[in-house]
Amino acid sequence: MYLSKFVMNKEHPSAKQAMKNVQDFHRNLMTYFQNSRQEAGVLYRTNFLTKNPIVYVLSKIPPKNMRQGFMDLLESRSIDSYVESLSNGKIFSFDICTIPCKKVVREGKKNSARITLGLEVERIEWLQRKAEGAGFRILAVQEMECSETYGKKKAAGYEMYLKGYHYQGQLIVDDEKKFRQAYCDGIGPDKAYGYGMLLLV
Repeated sequence: MYLSKFVMNKEHPSAKQAMKNVQDFHRNLMTYFQNSRQEAGVLYRTNFLTKNPIVYVLSKIPPKNMRQGFMDLLESRSIDSYVESLSNGKIFSFDICTIPCKKVVREGKKNSARITLGLEVERIEWLQRKAEGAGFRILAVQEMECSETYGKKKAAGYEMYLKGYHYQGQLIVDDEKKFRQAYCDGIGPDKAYGYGMLLLV
């Protein structure tokens, strides 16, 4: 696995558009890998609080060091040894943006719809269930701010409105194999749009 750090150029036209449309952000980011997101195993998290937004990317393969104006690669390094060190009994502070949700049946529709859970207690319970399946227990957690993002797939004319939540807390690893897999794969839906990357300290 590789952990990379990019910096965005907010004045570049592609960056301006990407900050308005997560589908454009996804498409621009993937040009640095020249593979599908699933093949490259890409997860990312954007910090918009800095002067020029910082993008942290976790991936199975290293990104190409290209200068496109949209954003520049600052550093990239293998973290295989770190992933192997994520062992049973270890305690970490964690930070994650994810979308606590459930599927509901739509009348007259073949496919169900996914909706964000409305109550904080429901969202915390959802996160705890995800933790159990991912080989860790949450020792403490705090729900921070809500984030709403918009995306549009122009070719299909499909629009999406994503509502996620930011969580910080402390966890302990119970099943190191499952935990390492969850760390690499992410937690929850819409990983292509900046959700699900688990940051550990």
